[in-house]
Parts: sequence; C-alpha cells; structure tokens
Amino acid sequence: MNRFAQSSSLRAAVAALVLAISSGMASADTTLAVSIDTSNFGQASGWLDLQFNGAGDSESPAATVTLTNFSGFDALAAVETAGQVSGSLATGYVIGNGDSFNDLFHAVGYGSVLSFNITFSGDANLSVDIGQSVFSVSAFGADKTTLLGGSSSPDGSLASVTWTPATTVGGFGTTDVATFSNAATISAVPEPSSWLMLGIGGMLLAGVARARRA
Repeated sequence: MNRFAQSSSLRAAVAALVLAISSGMASADTTLAVSIDTSNFGQASGWLDLQFNGAGDSESPAATVTLTNFSGFDALAAVETAGQVSGSLATGYVIGNGDSFNDLFHAVGYGSVLSFNITFSGDANLSVDIGQSVFSVSAFGADKTTLLGGSSSPDGSLASVTWTPATTVGGFGTTDVATFSNAATISAVPEPSSWLMLGIGGMLLAGVARARRA
C-alpha cells in the first residue's frame, strides 16, 4: 500500500470512529454529573431534596436512579427518606419510582460546590403511554422550609431530569435535562467505552500525522 492510500485509509478509519463515538454516546450515556454551587446561598447549612417520581397511578414502568460519586457531603449528616430509597453515601443511593412519593432529604453544609452522579435504568415501556419519571433536586434552608438557589421553577427545584424509558426490550431510555437556577449544572458523563474509543481515535490520528511526515 502506498503512502497516499495508507493515509487515506487511516483518515477513513478515524471518520468511522468519530461516527461510532457520536452514536454510542447519544444512545448509551444515561449517567449524568450534577453540581450545585451553594456559595451564594447565604446559609451555612441546609438540606438537599432529591426526588424520583413517576406519573402516578402506576402509569410509569419501573425505573431507578442511582446516586454515586458524592463530593462535599458529610457521611455523618442526617438523612430523611420516603418511599423507595435505599443505600448510603458510601455505597450509593438508589431511588425507585414505585411509590407515590420517593424522596431523599439530605442534610448538607453550604458554601461550596456539592456534586454527585446519577444513573438511570428501568423497564421498557411497551404501551402507547409515555410513562416518564422525573428526578429533581431542590435546596432548602436549615428550617427545611425556605427554598434556596433562586429557582425559576414553580416547585422551587434547581434542576430536573426526565427519564423516558425505551420502547423496545433491550433498547435505551433517554434523558431530558432542565435547569432552573444558575447554581445548578448537569452534564453527561461518557461511559468507559467512549473514553476507550476516544483513545483509539487519538492513536489513529497520530498514525495519520506520522504517515504525512513520512
């Protein structure tokens, strides 16, 4: 194979890899990173309210959101739960959507950035109904009543993620992110396979550069 053909082949491989990465991340990334900047909350401590609820009356297929990789949280802080909530900061919390109200109310210290990852999973929705479930995060003062963070949402939530289940068995569900405060940020967390493909792409690009120099 001559140098021109080799270089063209490498460029084609890189292009194919980029397409694979794009499609893979669009369909498979159900883990999101949530950050809440509490530096302007004006209070030393308070509570984060984390909820995951379905449409009600068992209209939403069974689903869970798993909370991991906590930063800025105190393992000894008070926790109040309602509905389908299990786990801990160390092992990760799991919130199901099966009860009418599923809530994790966690005491926190304010003044810095609080962050964690959320991962969605659940049954496919094989009916004509939408069957969505919604994860939301709100911030309260120490009195458990005063909403903080300057939310523009009617319910006071800083951000929410709507989980729409797959419509076929073995398919991927989708997430729709909404933020209602400058204090909240939600971004995608690429899966390990995506990082691996990006690494391979970098090596292929290096190969193209070497072929051109040769």
